[in-house]
Amino acid sequence: MEGSTRTVAAVILDLLANEGVKKAFGIPGVHNLGFWNALSKDRPEIVSVRHEQSCVYAADGLARATGKLSVAITTTGPGAANTLGAFGEAAISGSHLLLISSEAPIKNRSADGARGILHEMDDQSALFTPLAKRVKIGNEDLVLAKSCKSAEEAVATVVDFLKFLSVAPSGVGYIGVPSDVLNQEFTQVIPDLSEKVVAYIAQEKNRKIDLDLAKDLLSGVNKIGIWAGGGATNSSGEIAALADHLSAPIFTSFAGRGVGGLSKNYLNIPIHESEAEQLLADCEALLIFGSQLDGMNTKNWSIKFPKKILLVDANPKIALRNISADVVLQTSDISSVITALKSLPTRISWADVTEISSQARKRIAASDKGKAGMTLVSAIEKSWPSENYIVCDMAISGYWTGVYLQAKRARQISYPVGWGTLGFGLPASLGPSAAGFATLVVCGDGGIAFGLGELATVAQEQLPLTILLHDDGGYGMLRFDQQVMKHPERGVNLFNPDWQVLAQSFGIEFIQTNLAQLSEVLAKRSVSSAPGIVLIQDPIYPPKSTSPRWSEK
Repeated sequence: MEGSTRTVAAVILDLLANEGVKKAFGIPGVHNLGFWNALSKDRPEIVSVRHEQSCVYAADGLARATGKLSVAITTTGPGAANTLGAFGEAAISGSHLLLISSEAPIKNRSADGARGILHEMDDQSALFTPLAKRVKIGNEDLVLAKSCKSAEEAVATVVDFLKFLSVAPSGVGYIGVPSDVLNQEFTQVIPDLSEKVVAYIAQEKNRKIDLDLAKDLLSGVNKIGIWAGGGATNSSGEIAALADHLSAPIFTSFAGRGVGGLSKNYLNIPIHESEAEQLLADCEALLIFGSQLDGMNTKNWSIKFPKKILLVDANPKIALRNISADVVLQTSDISSVITALKSLPTRISWADVTEISSQARKRIAASDKGKAGMTLVSAIEKSWPSENYIVCDMAISGYWTGVYLQAKRARQISYPVGWGTLGFGLPASLGPSAAGFATLVVCGDGGIAFGLGELATVAQEQLPLTILLHDDGGYGMLRFDQQVMKHPERGVNLFNPDWQVLAQSFGIEFIQTNLAQLSEVLAKRSVSSAPGIVLIQDPIYPPKSTSPRWSEK
């Protein structure tokens, strides 16, 4: 703390520290230096990355790993605008994230619009409005994207947004603060929550749900299934117990991988494989916890859902665009729903889910199209401890790892589908590795090129990060798309650097290996506290979870 007075920037950092934020991610700029000037041992460290987009990706990666609030800090105008792709990925994936940016100094602005101040724009928060979390308070819709104009407004907005963002469903917010306001001394008392926040909390707390409707729906139903999404990650153990009580197979979305993983009824293959799709079709009723049932997770809604649907979600509106439900329980209190459902009689086992998973994985591994992909997955399963973390990029190797790896726990794997942002992997991995998690990022040569500058961050911070780089000479998935659609291969074959020389230039360990030896290499890397790059170049065919293969029999 800097004596008895604090700047607005210092107050904001203290508020973040009170929320448990220990590390934020950002880049200093001429307008946001107030944050760096206010740094102290009692406030969050700001890990400096090399591109503004990376600071939001890194915060997103940390938020997905922990489920807790993560923060990115950037500067005015182009600095803020550079974050939009990553902000959108975090928003669509429901990450718990706050972006704070400086804005042009208020004292130099004109009431008639932008006048040409460095980095100025008319309404910086409007960039983020379409993606920021929305909260409904009675009949009022409030968007968590705001450009502030005074010290009092800035601090009050931070206080309110931190609480708004803590209420399910999780989402992202943006707060802009003029650069001269950031540096002002703040001598006022920290404000209490606004009336709107108090009303919102009371509204959500007092929301009534009819648990008897849920129990009545399942009365006399024997073949029950469970679909767990990213909104259910905090209820993994309870969902496993419910699955065992009802003998219910657990299907998961990409974001829900590992939810219920302790249950013998957890399905270790995605819905895109025929065995999983048939098992879902055999269910007489489906319990859906915290999932939007988006197109990528449902093959654009072409899979056959059971006739009876129970939907449990903090905000079921999006899921109800995609599926009809007999009973909808709008709540974030999954525990109370599970407690009620466990009062139902136990069901006899009607499907050997462990055997179905095992046989399907053996079938895939023995196939020409699946052998290399499953060898990759198996190598990671054998060598990378489940307490460590995995981040996947939009890459063929990432598609296999993110969807087919046997997740032992919720939040073990981060996978950007989602919005589907190529280049997510390396910068997102900065978040968990900076927080001390030994992290494996699985990416392709095309995706890593989006953020190669972050190798400097990796080296400077000496992060416990292993980069598993699959070099297939370009955008391998797009090349496959062109082949399937019988298009010419254009724009997908890329020039790449000498990866070994590149790694050496940053002082990062480099190992080139192949799929046959990968497990041994990763096992050594999994206990290393220093960064390293592991390069493989084996051909790998895309998995069935990718859209060009959905129509295959």
